[in-house]
Amino acid sequence: MELFALAWRNLWRNKRRTLITAASIFTAVFLAVIMRSMQLGSYDKMIRNVVEFYTGYIQVHALGYWDDKSLDRSFESDSSLLETVEHIPGVSYVIPRLESFGLASAGAQTKGVLVVGADLAQDDRLTHIGSRVVQGAMPGRNSRDVLLAEGAAADLGVGVGDTLVLLGQGYHGMSAEGAFVVGGIVRFASPDLNGRMVYLPLAACRDYFSAQNRITSLVVAVDKPKNAKKITALLHDKLDTKKYEVMGWDQMLTEVVQQIQSDNMGGLIMLGILYMVVIFGIFGTITMMTMERRREFGVVVALGMDRSLLAATVLWETIMISLVGVVAGALGATPLVWYYHLHPIRLTGEAAAMMTQFGIEPVMPFLFDVGIYVTHACIVLVATAICALFPLWVIGRLEVVKALRS
Repeated sequence: MELFALAWRNLWRNKRRTLITAASIFTAVFLAVIMRSMQLGSYDKMIRNVVEFYTGYIQVHALGYWDDKSLDRSFESDSSLLETVEHIPGVSYVIPRLESFGLASAGAQTKGVLVVGADLAQDDRLTHIGSRVVQGAMPGRNSRDVLLAEGAAADLGVGVGDTLVLLGQGYHGMSAEGAFVVGGIVRFASPDLNGRMVYLPLAACRDYFSAQNRITSLVVAVDKPKNAKKITALLHDKLDTKKYEVMGWDQMLTEVVQQIQSDNMGGLIMLGILYMVVIFGIFGTITMMTMERRREFGVVVALGMDRSLLAATVLWETIMISLVGVVAGALGATPLVWYYHLHPIRLTGEAAAMMTQFGIEPVMPFLFDVGIYVTHACIVLVATAICALFPLWVIGRLEVVKALRS
């Protein structure tokens, strides 16, 4: 405690020197937290947009379906399978889907579309599709109306109440054809989905594809996204992997994962450059502080203070300056991070158009995560501790006579 008190008094004997060192550490923590919160927040938003937009965090298919998306690789939706999946810890609910490609026609216009059959009320819990309906209404469970993407509706020249003819190939090569009333128009952020999505109630879709009681996928909704990998592993253990394949979102959306990894590497390089600049600044400040105090060190050693106690005192000084800078940096960054966590930066112009093209909402939210603070505080503390080795080395090699004459 005496060393602690002595070190604390020493810090404020030269307030300017202490504040310069603490300001260097403050800058490192403040900028690192801001940069990382913005970057990880953008990734989190990107994943949520893509995953919660359509695929879900986990899907169960028949073995081989993902490589060959054919109705012949669909499977029967039996209650025992649904119960097994639903009773996995962390699973909120499951959404059975039946989907395939078809040709939509209205008058003289035709267009290739993706026909998706689902319990739309259940699907809305994951994708919030109901909030995206811009005209008409979402069809009920027993309805035969379709929910048509806005871009596809514009290409085909149809609106709510018009008839849409769907042609395709059903289960086991059966002919799939039917006329459906457009019950609602839905707007998707992704240009790809907005130009080709057709939603049908699951029962009507099964009739259309002649695939009674069959589905192509089970979309598994999880209570906490961070538990998705753990739940995927549990499903692998519970289900017959010779019959079913269980895929996490990162396996289904490899392009998104690669894009995030590539961008993250660039962010880490920038963060590394920031740390190099700041650490050299901290080292320079500590070096200056040490050289200015050589005479002081010589005096206390000449008066009988053990070098190890002197080194411990200087080490305590460095640790306390680091803690002051780290706490100040974290507190300074928190209001900014919290504000932009609640009020994300909305992009405009070319940046917004590019993000929309990839089906990503053009906003940049900050991620408010204690882990970010802890990680970068520890990095700065370790870096400062390494810089503190220099004054310890100087004290160990100190020649008292020369120090007193300096």
